[in-house]
Amino acid sequence: MRNPRSLILLTLLLPLPARAALTPVGTPRVIFEAPICTDRTSVEVVATPVGAFDVIWSDDGEAKVLGQRFARNLAPTGSPATLMNLHGGQFIYDLVGAWAGRYELAINGLDFGDHPDNPGTGYRVSMGLDGNPLGPPLTVRAGDFFIKLSPLASGDSLLFRYEPPIFNTNGCQNVGLLARRIDGSGAPLSPESRINRRASAPSLGQSGQMMVERLSDDTSLAVYPTCEKFTGLVARLLNASGAPVGNPINLSLPAALGNFGPVTSLALAARGAADFAVAATIADNRNPAINGTYTRGVVNRQAFGPTRLPLPTGVPFVTATDLAVSPAGRYLLLFQGGEAGDTGRTLLFVQELDARGVPQGSPLQVADADSRSPGPTGAVASLPGGRWAVATQEQNGTADSCTERVVVTILKSQ
Repeated sequence: MRNPRSLILLTLLLPLPARAALTPVGTPRVIFEAPICTDRTSVEVVATPVGAFDVIWSDDGEAKVLGQRFARNLAPTGSPATLMNLHGGQFIYDLVGAWAGRYELAINGLDFGDHPDNPGTGYRVSMGLDGNPLGPPLTVRAGDFFIKLSPLASGDSLLFRYEPPIFNTNGCQNVGLLARRIDGSGAPLSPESRINRRASAPSLGQSGQMMVERLSDDTSLAVYPTCEKFTGLVARLLNASGAPVGNPINLSLPAALGNFGPVTSLALAARGAADFAVAATIADNRNPAINGTYTRGVVNRQAFGPTRLPLPTGVPFVTATDLAVSPAGRYLLLFQGGEAGDTGRTLLFVQELDARGVPQGSPLQVADADSRSPGPTGAVASLPGGRWAVATQEQNGTADSCTERVVVTILKSQ
């Protein structure tokens, strides 16, 4: 018989990837199903500190943005609530949620119906503890240079937009980035601040990939791609008015032929201004060798990585979709991958990361194996007790007969 102390010591000495695992809690729950598949999908999950959460998704077939609240016991409460009705020519591409004593949601989209020449539009919704909207959505427009809204407390938002002129350095186009706080009526509460003050400027073609995370004190962390002074990502703490605070944190990424490999997808999760992680997908046909998804972790302002995400078996390329962080400092990355060959299937996986952004254990597939392009997509959130809420919007069938559904899966870290 082996010495039990030796077995315990061996377990403790094993690297984390050998011990880490994600296991389902119960069975996945279908909360919405429709006989029509949409061309655009977007999902968000907003969780409270005590474990209630709201799953939010847009659906072109229903012409609505919908939300389903779950109680702390993981059971859905009531039927999905309509958060916003959509009209013809209106498309949602980004849902940004935050918990600020209530559920706060920014809806970013394009409105070719009412504004065909300048479609970029944001919408703002606040929801009560029951997940129902507290009023009609606020519509926010910012001229020709609107990028996105990000929610703050009390129905306020940060409004981001480009700052012309466009300028060229190192073979790439750059542009300024402005932010200001607005209230629940859309009125400005602060002057505009230049986020890239004393920092490398956003690259124009990728500035739409910018991610923003609201922090617990109503400040925000913004991360955007750059190719001006270096090639990679810039992370910037913004105060409650949207003005940059302190020095930027520069996170380099692989570059193609002396220039920046395009960031096609970006995910961000933060415990605070000095502790966060990002996942960025690079796709550049000039240098396919660098293509892939990379993670960078920041702990007490010290940056780690980049770490290239290993590929699941039979999946030649993956795309970062969403990222969440637990109070213990572990991250869960949701990523999309298309199968090799002509199957047409697009799969979703989750992968745990440590505080430095290093993968722990093996990826776990969470979406139905029959999901097809352009889906599935999804979002993740941390729950108490080492659990994660994973919401996926899946599409199954063929172009002539396609079913779309929203599924919630609860996972637990082991």
